[in-house]
Amino acid sequence: MQIDDDGPSPQGDGSLEGRLLIEIKAWEGNLHLGLSSELTPLEYRFQGGLDYVRGFDLDCRVVAPKHQRGRLIRLRLSPFGPEMRFGPEELDEVGQLNLNPPESLNVDLMGTLFFPEAAMSAIATCLSTCWKYLHLWTFDERDDRAGVSAFSFSSSIHKNLEAWATSD
Repeated sequence: MQIDDDGPSPQGDGSLEGRLLIEIKAWEGNLHLGLSSELTPLEYRFQGGLDYVRGFDLDCRVVAPKHQRGRLIRLRLSPFGPEMRFGPEELDEVGQLNLNPPESLNVDLMGTLFFPEAAMSAIATCLSTCWKYLHLWTFDERDDRAGVSAFSFSSSIHKNLEAWATSD
C-alpha cells in the first residue's frame, strides 16, 4: 500500500489499486432520527432506543488514472465515535469501495469513507466552500471490493498531478 503526495501511483492494468483522483460533482448532508425497531441490537441504538444516522453522500467522477477516467462513484462519508479503533488488531482501513454496486444506482462504484465525528462541521463547511477533489489510496483489491488506506480533499489539482489527470 503506497501513500505519497509526490505523484500518482503506477497503474495501467485496469485495477483500482493505488491512487485515484476523484472530482466531487455534488454532495448532500444527511440526518436521520427515528425510533429503533425491536430488531435493532442494543449496541446500535442511540440513547437506548433511537436510530441516529448522519453523514454525507457524494456523487463523483474519476479523473485519474486514465484507465478509470469517467467512472461514476457514489461515496458515503460516515462519522465514527471514540469507540471505533484502527490498527493491526482493529480496523485496518478507513473505508472501502464496492466494485459491483446495484445496477439501480446507475454508478460504476460505490463506497464508504470513515471520518471522526468531531470533523462533521468542518467537512460540511469545506464541501460547501472549497473542496472539489478527493484523493483516494486503495489496496487489497478483490473481486467485489477494495480497501481504502487513506483519503484527502483538495480545492484544485496540484501541479505535480496535472499531467496525470489530463493525459489522453
